[in-house]
Amino acid sequence: MKKTLGILTVLLCATPMIYAQADGNAAIESSDVAMTSNSAVSGYVIASGSCGKNVNYELYDDYTLRIFGKGAMYNYNYIYTTKRMYSDAPWSSWDSKIKSVVIEDGVTRIGAYTFCFMESLTEVSIPNTVTSIGHSAFWDCTALEKIYIPNSVTSIGTYAFLQCGSLAEVNIPDSLETIDEGVFDQCSSLAHIDIPNSVTSIGRFAFGFCSSLTEVIIPDGVTSIGECAFSHCDNLKYVKIGKGVTVMEDGAFFNDYTNRKIEIEIAAETHITLLDGKVWNYDGNEPSTSEAFGFSYNPEDITIRVPETMLDDYRNSEDWSYYNEHLYGYSSTGISSVCNGQSAKKADAVYDLQGRRVTEMQPDRIYIVNGKKVYNSR
Repeated sequence: MKKTLGILTVLLCATPMIYAQADGNAAIESSDVAMTSNSAVSGYVIASGSCGKNVNYELYDDYTLRIFGKGAMYNYNYIYTTKRMYSDAPWSSWDSKIKSVVIEDGVTRIGAYTFCFMESLTEVSIPNTVTSIGHSAFWDCTALEKIYIPNSVTSIGTYAFLQCGSLAEVNIPDSLETIDEGVFDQCSSLAHIDIPNSVTSIGRFAFGFCSSLTEVIIPDGVTSIGECAFSHCDNLKYVKIGKGVTVMEDGAFFNDYTNRKIEIEIAAETHITLLDGKVWNYDGNEPSTSEAFGFSYNPEDITIRVPETMLDDYRNSEDWSYYNEHLYGYSSTGISSVCNGQSAKKADAVYDLQGRRVTEMQPDRIYIVNGKKVYNSR
């Protein structure tokens, strides 16, 4: 079912999903010659060939794939049959067996669909000569648990890590300005993300279905959040939206928050416009509109805090009218009051900033008490 959802996400939401034609295809060659280069890779070469104008590959008997040379790798396509989905990259015959990919200095681009559907891939080494990662390059690498992306990378293609369900550790380089459409869609093990200040926009479905995320901090440099960017993040409890955001599209944080609480803090001192849009249903039905923050039957489930100076503006605006009963103002410090742990009544709902209910307030910390941010002095 999960893969079906992923396919629908791609087919229904990703306009540029299928590239027109690969830059080139490489012939597969077999060899029993042991590797003799200076690379850290060792073993016997079982296949080799070209994967770029000046870039080559070698596949070893331990299923390590080595990419070396100068310049860009080719872009590839993906092929869908009733039996399987696979890339037309020259190593696709081994895509279920390849365990490690080593890209050496000199390679500047990881091509589209290059390593997709490698279900046994656990390790990837990317040098700081790489400046771009192509569309769907690591799609459905279900065993990949972590990856380091160097700061040389300035662009990551749409759906680059789609359905990497084991991916728990990834850095977003501070050279990146855009987190494009669906880059980390359905990375269900991704529990923490640091969005760098260099990022100015977050695309649609960028972190959709990242069900392990509990907290999202949007830095001040971000100006727009796309449709369903954080939709269906089932455990999301705290969101801080930075000062620079001016536009959010429909379904940006779309979830059903019934029976669980979330606090959304908006730092922007100018009105954030909520844009109408279409959110595709994942059962293949016609698209339907949705609200930016999803829905809840209990006003206490969603708390949205805006600067006090902007509270009336939000409450009187048409695009935020759905959230009137969820809107609260906060001071420049974001703290509504100061208390000590003794003053919290047993009946009060007390949560930490991660949305976890607590029974005892620790000193010098901030808590959410009955929907308000409170500093516990001692």
